[in-house]
Amino acid sequence: MHNLITRYRWPLLAMVALLAGVTSASVAMAIQALIDDALLAGLFATAAVVLDLFKYVAWPLALGLLAMRRALCALLMMGCALALGGVSGWATYDRLMSSIATSRAEHQALQVQRQADLEELRRADAARIEQLDAEAAGVRQQSGALRDRGMVSRALELETAAMVRIDTERDRALARRDAASQELTALRSQPAKAAGLPLEIATLLCLSFAAALEIVPALILSALRPAPAAEREPETVTAQQERTEEQAETIAQEQPETAQDKARSEEVGVDSALPEPLLQLIASTESGTKMAVRRVAKELRIGSDKATKLMQKAAGMGVLNKTDAGYVTA
Repeated sequence: MHNLITRYRWPLLAMVALLAGVTSASVAMAIQALIDDALLAGLFATAAVVLDLFKYVAWPLALGLLAMRRALCALLMMGCALALGGVSGWATYDRLMSSIATSRAEHQALQVQRQADLEELRRADAARIEQLDAEAAGVRQQSGALRDRGMVSRALELETAAMVRIDTERDRALARRDAASQELTALRSQPAKAAGLPLEIATLLCLSFAAALEIVPALILSALRPAPAAEREPETVTAQQERTEEQAETIAQEQPETAQDKARSEEVGVDSALPEPLLQLIASTESGTKMAVRRVAKELRIGSDKATKLMQKAAGMGVLNKTDAGYVTA
């Protein structure tokens, strides 16, 4: 577990920094929206950002205080963190809901009011086209009357001037009507971003998102808190025990032999064959087990120097194996 936390420590801290930046920005914008004075708004927004960052650190500190059995301080720290988290969560929720409300209002204005304006524009262009068609029919009647009276050139001038103007205005009206129809089609086929989402679901999503922004960074920082010494990995304890045994073995080697140890050494005899107690000790020990000098000296009641020589002799005879970690049974 410790190795896993160490491996992902920096990515998790980067996530916490990004999430904390979002909530801090939300709090700052909420404070600035409440205060009109620019100087006061900036001052209190800065203080709100610092408090917002403190609430994340408060949870690991509270857990540490609980481990130190300072329950009152831990509870006060948790209370402050909860209060600040409530303010920050409200600010995030307010920003989200305000954005959704603005999006709904824009959608309403775009989809309803704009469609009504385009419909009215289409009707006006259609009426204008009908009016131009009526004017064109009147011009043709006038030119026909002029031709009946023998004024052919006058009739031609009238038709040329009037029909050019009528055709130009008709083309413009048709272009406007076609553009309005295309825009109406695009508006009616455009999916709504927030208008199609029910208000209840939008509120639930905003509340859930605001709560996640408060809970997730606090959980990450609490998980990354250094564990107490009693909760560390067993491997560390084992390594400390091995170092303690090695130090004790070194001390035992440096201690002088007592008279009883010397007598026992003479009785065992290093230059002769291995003593029976040593052979029995090696035989009763599982193969591959580390054989400490201190243990041999204690069992045979001899000094550490004599025990070391016996173990060297046993290693030479193949009864023990000498490794980098010490002597082990064969």
